[in-house]
Amino acid sequence: MLIDIPEYMDYEKHRNFEYNEKYFDLENLKRFLYAYFPDYNNFDFVHVAGSKGKGTTCKIVADYLSDSSKVGLFMSPHVLKINERISVNGKDILTQDFARIKKEFERFSDKFFTEKNARRLTFFEELFVIALKYFYEKKCKYVVLEVGLGGRLDATNIVLPKVCGLTLVEKEHTDVLGKTLKKILGEKLGIKKNGIPFVIGRQQKNIEKFLKEKFEKDKNVFFADDFVEFINPNFALGYALLEVLLGRVDEKKFSKVCCDFKMIGRFDERKIAGKNVIFDIAHTSKSIENLVKNLREKYLNKNFIFVVSVMKDKEILSILSQISKIARRVIFTNANKVRGEKGEMLKNIFDKIFTGKSDGFVVKNVVKEKPLVAFDFAIKGMKKEDIVVVTGSSFLVSEILKRKL
Repeated sequence: MLIDIPEYMDYEKHRNFEYNEKYFDLENLKRFLYAYFPDYNNFDFVHVAGSKGKGTTCKIVADYLSDSSKVGLFMSPHVLKINERISVNGKDILTQDFARIKKEFERFSDKFFTEKNARRLTFFEELFVIALKYFYEKKCKYVVLEVGLGGRLDATNIVLPKVCGLTLVEKEHTDVLGKTLKKILGEKLGIKKNGIPFVIGRQQKNIEKFLKEKFEKDKNVFFADDFVEFINPNFALGYALLEVLLGRVDEKKFSKVCCDFKMIGRFDERKIAGKNVIFDIAHTSKSIENLVKNLREKYLNKNFIFVVSVMKDKEILSILSQISKIARRVIFTNANKVRGEKGEMLKNIFDKIFTGKSDGFVVKNVVKEKPLVAFDFAIKGMKKEDIVVVTGSSFLVSEILKRKL
């Protein structure tokens, strides 16, 4: 059952809405911004949509540009604190600046959203407005935007960018964006604008074929792999976006940015209680596949203990199939009571697809519905040759890192 549109919607936590103009009214957001902050479009925007790798691509672009310019970066979700979503030249917004702009925003909202114009902004829209105002205060030349959900109706889609990008598209948010890959792709392509360069990152073969046929005559559409050869498709897309934006990329400088690249929750290696733990917010089939590949390549002769939570709208079967190829033990949990699949259900699915062996090891699966209990159980059972891998959901990585750091 759908709920009535509330005054304040946080769609990151709730899913009982339809993905349409009724719930995501971009004209309402534009009206508010024109009144509150009419210069909101006065940046050189880089706008990136997709299912996997948006954050990595955006940060690579921002890191490269930050060497010579003021660059704002707006991303989601955050892992440890909300400040991570808004940064300038690699430095997160200070809490006092966030609180100050938020207070100013709320005072203006109370005056703007009268009874005649009562539709208030969503949680994500509010963050986006705060980010733009902060970037303006900091006199940013460039602003790199990661799409939050979909693309067509995402708050970030109100801007006029210098260049847009599309990372790998997979089945995700199927309860909102649509049940088929082409339906989801259509929503992601909603950020494309006439006359604006649009760079497409590496895709599944059938999707790439479809896109090349669709945009065969569009001179403003490019494919990242035609610019440069990188094993990492997100780095390749970042390079292509920069070349379209700037006309030229310093390859030595770009290579250094790639070598120095680090993000919270992306193959994030840490010592917790003296034990080796990797946190990775991979939550699609392809991102889990890449995680498994990286683990195999980097850690020879190691055993992997997985702590896993997956949201209901993800390709659970495919994700668990990837994990089954390398896991010595899996602890299933649920990091989000509303959107997450129960650990017991994940275990049942896993047991049906898995014969009981992984690279010659017997997998001992258990369920601990509370994430911290699951993590502590994994750590307690570790041996010297073991590595714990926390993955499947940003909610899971966030909750454990917040409590354990």
